[in-house]
Amino acid sequence: MSNWLWLIEWDTPTHGHIKGVKRVVYRTRSKYQDIIVLETTEFGRLLVLDGKTQSSEFDEYIYHEALVHSAMLLHGNPRNVLILGGGEGATAREVLKYSSVSRAVMVDIDEEVVRVCREYLSFMNEGVFNDKRLNLIIGDALDYVFNTSESFDVVIADLSDPIEAGPSYKLYTLEFYKRISEILGDNGVFVTQATSPTNTPKTHAIIYSTIRRVFKYATYYHVFIPSFSAMWGYVIASNTRNPLELKPEDIDYLLRRHNINTRFYDSKAHEHMFSIPKNLRALIESETRVATMDNPVYMPA
Repeated sequence: MSNWLWLIEWDTPTHGHIKGVKRVVYRTRSKYQDIIVLETTEFGRLLVLDGKTQSSEFDEYIYHEALVHSAMLLHGNPRNVLILGGGEGATAREVLKYSSVSRAVMVDIDEEVVRVCREYLSFMNEGVFNDKRLNLIIGDALDYVFNTSESFDVVIADLSDPIEAGPSYKLYTLEFYKRISEILGDNGVFVTQATSPTNTPKTHAIIYSTIRRVFKYATYYHVFIPSFSAMWGYVIASNTRNPLELKPEDIDYLLRRHNINTRFYDSKAHEHMFSIPKNLRALIESETRVATMDNPVYMPA
């Protein structure tokens, strides 16, 4: 064991976890963040940004299927989809499984992350960057959302966490969510990753509190991601469709109708994701703070 390298990830200033690393596959520093691809025993290859695991070969499909499919199925017939972040290409991979999708716009600020993922983590994107329906834009998601004249059926925010020095914290604010609501079509659906309800519950709860001030319907859900060593949170919202009306008994039928193959997500997984323990419900529902551009929410530091 003395020959091993170790990745120590700090979830909060006083809590973390550790992974054994077989080798460093690639490391670079982009304009925005530190980028590392690691080879591990338990999780295969990892994408690590600024010291935080973003995706692993072992379980990335859990995170990405949980993020994408409840929103796509809630809409029912998505044609135009906007992906914010998602540099691995795995979110786009899941979106473009739907034959109804005629166009997917993916906006990621860090061209270097996309390049690294295409070269070293191609199993995550499975050639999706060559799909003619995907329009990859290297740019700031904040600028794109506030300046676009397009409308979308589904908007998926696969963003890095709201770190104070990071590129994404403004994308977890009231002003940003109001603009998302404006660019969604009449039956539009929005979903975002929302940090960990167990490791950073205050941050997760503030994200939900902010989103529910904007949308008529907003619901949080959670799934355990082994490579994160944590439950992970999402918030799904719409002005016309109640996420809780997407019943588990309909999920398998809808997946078959869309000819979608999944490894994790199905009716039982959906039911589990939306079954939140009483203590977490109480904590999340009691939060009243709203994140704004002038007073954003940050991860604990």
